[in-house]
Amino acid sequence: MAGKDYGGQIRLRLSNGETFSLRGTMTLMTAGRSVEAVVNQDRSTDRVSTLTPYAFEMSFADKGQNMQALMTADRFDATFIEDDTGVSHYYTRAFFTGEPSINRINGEVTGMAGAAETYVRKG
Repeated sequence: MAGKDYGGQIRLRLSNGETFSLRGTMTLMTAGRSVEAVVNQDRSTDRVSTLTPYAFEMSFADKGQNMQALMTADRFDATFIEDDTGVSHYYTRAFFTGEPSINRINGEVTGMAGAAETYVRKG
């Protein structure tokens, strides 16, 4: 079903077995680099490529997770599983980044992202 299909049920599973019920957004940064245009004094344009971590941003349901423990945890492997599309995203040697914020009105955790050393997509 992959290709032009997006969304549906998406789960995050960490290598320690912990799972997250995603809500709202899941954004993947999979290029591992940022490219910037630089203009020279003769109006020619150069490209500068800067390596970046493979990264992800997400929001998820507050299930009482210990945010301090998550933010200070050892590196882990993270797998995003798209049940409806058959696509999986594998982040290796990842850690959480950002500043978690919990909305107590709707139970949504935002402000969490992650960075990893490698990324692989299957499906």
